[in-house]
Amino acid sequence: METNVSAFRFVARRFGVVVLVFFGAGCQLLGGDPAQANRDRLQARLEEFSQVPSREQLTDQPYIKGRALVITKRQEPSVMSMEDPIYWGSDKAKELMAETPEQVATVVVLNYSKEAAGSYKIVGASGGVSASREICEVVVIDRSIPAVIHRKTFRAPDPVSSTSISHTQTEVVSSVDLTAVRTYVLNLPRR
Repeated sequence: METNVSAFRFVARRFGVVVLVFFGAGCQLLGGDPAQANRDRLQARLEEFSQVPSREQLTDQPYIKGRALVITKRQEPSVMSMEDPIYWGSDKAKELMAETPEQVATVVVLNYSKEAAGSYKIVGASGGVSASREICEVVVIDRSIPAVIHRKTFRAPDPVSSTSISHTQTEVVSSVDLTAVRTYVLNLPRR
């Protein structure tokens, strides 16, 4: 009987250690991701960071001071989001973009809007569909001043002369070249 109890204690201790290891690993997976916690803290302050100061101190030589938070704002539909360096596809983006609120020295706001660019007649039907051109205004804010130090506008090309549309489509939009916008931001000099 004594050997059975000792074997049971040995197994129970080993099982307890295994349970503790899995519990610790589970806690790490469930809420212990510091990178996600930092993204959440940035997200919580997104409204604050996205405010464009009324003061402008435009410079001929735009720059990124320290690390930047890149924010996309769209008018229709009204959406505001934080850009993720992973989707920019370069190590340069990872080095540029802030990982915590404390690192944000520069804010880059990508303000997207649309402007009318004509209309399309529907062949064999009455009426038409409007055409728009997307615009992206890049606004660079140096938070240490705080002021807007640079503005640059990117416009999408004119819509094509004819296009196919679905029966539910009410608008044709020509999009800004996202690669050009990202390349521009990534190539701003660093301070």
